[in-house]
Amino acid sequence: MLLIACVAIAAGVFAGTLKLGDTESQSANEQELSSIQTKLQNSLLFPDDFKTVPEFSILQGKNEPLTEADLAGKWSVLFFGFTNCPDICPVTLAEMNSVVTQLAEESIQAPQVIFITVDPVRDTVEKMAEYVAYFNENFIGGSGDLTDITVLTRKLGIVASYTASDAGDNTYSVDHTASMLVIDPELRVRAKLNPPHKADTIAADLKTLLTNFN
Repeated sequence: MLLIACVAIAAGVFAGTLKLGDTESQSANEQELSSIQTKLQNSLLFPDDFKTVPEFSILQGKNEPLTEADLAGKWSVLFFGFTNCPDICPVTLAEMNSVVTQLAEESIQAPQVIFITVDPVRDTVEKMAEYVAYFNENFIGGSGDLTDITVLTRKLGIVASYTASDAGDNTYSVDHTASMLVIDPELRVRAKLNPPHKADTIAADLKTLLTNFN
């Protein structure tokens, strides 16, 4: 009986030690994230287990596949919008071109920029490729089936809504999330770049993220 009691006590102490260790580790991680957050100018940092990019399959370029595999192993900035967007999308892509230029001048490998339409009915794959190339020939434009894109946006917390117009079938308006998502090489949603999007601010926040998580 004494032996059994000793074993039970030892097991309890061991379990308690493990729990304490987990708690301390979690607390240290939270403190680290909080410290990094204070260094960010206009971005929201997410914990490691916030979200990951799910499996998806749409199209890019000359009807080539664009899947989660294209994001794996590298940093990415993911932005959802549409080519008929009158202001947010073109301004944001122009700012991102400036960001890429700034980082290159500092010999920093910039994240790849991926712009996925939430209006694939009007934004064909070819149209998306031509649109993003206007801002930067290395930007990736994605389009495909509306259902597939909607599944992706919902899983990533991106909102898009459509308002019909009396002028005709293709004259509806689209409202969408203006924030951009920063995806790390392990497909984790690491941060959200909040509007208004300014090149200097984005570049500074990306450098902070890359420095702390690379």
